[in-house]
Amino acid sequence: MRIAWDGRGLCGPRTGIGWYTHHLLRAFEHIDEDWSGHILLNETPPDRFTDRFTCHCFPFPRTVRLRFGWENIILPGMLRKISPDIWHSPLSVVPPFGRFPKAVTVHDVAFLHFPEILPRAYRNYWIRHTRRACQQADRILAVSESTRRDLTDFFPGCASRIEVIPEAADPFYNQPPSQMEREEVLSKHRLSSGFLLFVGTLEPRKNLRFLIEACNQLHESWQDCPPLVIAGGKGWLQSDLMSKIGSNPAKIRLLGYLERKELRVLYHEAGMVLIPSLYEGFGLPAVEAMACGAIVVASDASSLPEVVGEGGVLLPIDDPARWAGAIRTLLESPEQIKKLRQSAREQSQKFSWEKTARETFRVFREMV
Repeated sequence: MRIAWDGRGLCGPRTGIGWYTHHLLRAFEHIDEDWSGHILLNETPPDRFTDRFTCHCFPFPRTVRLRFGWENIILPGMLRKISPDIWHSPLSVVPPFGRFPKAVTVHDVAFLHFPEILPRAYRNYWIRHTRRACQQADRILAVSESTRRDLTDFFPGCASRIEVIPEAADPFYNQPPSQMEREEVLSKHRLSSGFLLFVGTLEPRKNLRFLIEACNQLHESWQDCPPLVIAGGKGWLQSDLMSKIGSNPAKIRLLGYLERKELRVLYHEAGMVLIPSLYEGFGLPAVEAMACGAIVVASDASSLPEVVGEGGVLLPIDDPARWAGAIRTLLESPEQIKKLRQSAREQSQKFSWEKTARETFRVFREMV
């Protein structure tokens, strides 16, 4: 089976879709079946894969307005040369030509629930591609039951073609960092253990304004409250958020985008990981944090209840006072913290990239 992959998520600073692509391809390397992979990219990726993969790179700008040219002109030409048995796009792109079966992964449809969370160009891009994917793809891989429900609500005609195949934590997070690694990262960022941690791109969907309000209330009522540490790159529609973060540097620390080596230390050293998202297709930071045995407090929205399960605490996203109270209560309850750490690790083990890859390969084989 000759599989062609949309590998553009591997390029540039890596966030959710990029890590999904990376881990899926890495896990495919261990599938002992007759297959070969062809990765199509617009930049040279940092990853090095085994000889079961061949990379095909055609450099092209990454701007939204110019993606049309790559996806509708360059991509079909590359696929004609490869002549694949199947196509898979983690970016929900269906090639306009080609008789081979086509699979796409849809991570979320937050842009349909909350149109205001994306700039217009990005929102229109994702609406167009998701609608086209749901109309034309032979199989649609949803990363959670929540995403599947959303797709069947917005695009009822695609229900019979959806397969739910969850993501998982990077196996890297299952191994604790060394004492030297811990000391280096904490010293570099001038941190002490026990801080409150947020991980994610600074964009409206992550609901960071709400979290800052909850933490401000907590700081006002509790003198010993640990600082909020924000690890994530700058996103969009968040210019006023930066002033709120910078107004209280003693209580709110912005570290910017971090590689996973540093993130692993932060997950292990955090007193709590806070995920107040309005919407998550899956919620990788939640399962990564649980793999590290971190205390997770997350919103009860979209996919987070099915991902966090009994491994953390779920709260509504419209009550900052309740979040402030829950955070303090947990931090002052050593026995509950001990139980939650064990539950978090057990919950994270329900997900694995090996299982994700096997299920994905099963779908490919059925399609071919």
